[in-house]
Amino acid sequence: LLMLSLVWGLQHAALSNPPVLGKQAPALAIQPYAQQFPVSVASEKGEPVVLNFWASWCGPCLDEETVLSQGMQDHPDVAFLGADNRDTSAAFSAFEEQHRHPYPAGPIVRGSYQSYGVAGLPVTFFIDSQGLVLASFVGPLSTTLLNHYLNLVNP
Repeated sequence: LLMLSLVWGLQHAALSNPPVLGKQAPALAIQPYAQQFPVSVASEKGEPVVLNFWASWCGPCLDEETVLSQGMQDHPDVAFLGADNRDTSAAFSAFEEQHRHPYPAGPIVRGSYQSYGVAGLPVTFFIDSQGLVLASFVGPLSTTLLNHYLNLVNP
């Protein structure tokens, strides 16, 4: 029974944010650390996107950063973006100086975390190459979970 519950939970974790699932990804842009121009979710249209909401003060966010970084290396045909959420600019900069993201990550400069229904961190959205939100996951991702969701957006 425990194993059945776990399997069901993994398959249905994507249902944790029904307002955006199956719809076009809401407009959102971030200002990556040490870059001049913002990066938007829409600018990545044409390739799948992993959009991770995180913050410098979020312990589980730091824990999953290794998984996301490896996922980006293993899946060069998928765009990874990190949206720093409810953070100060000083805390964000200090975090990036110590734990530099290998993909664009920064504070939200257009759009909002609320448009995605984000209530807690970390939360990750999986967007297909047409800009449709196919899945979301609340909590830190493991390699197994990340690969499961990547198979949905990049079969």
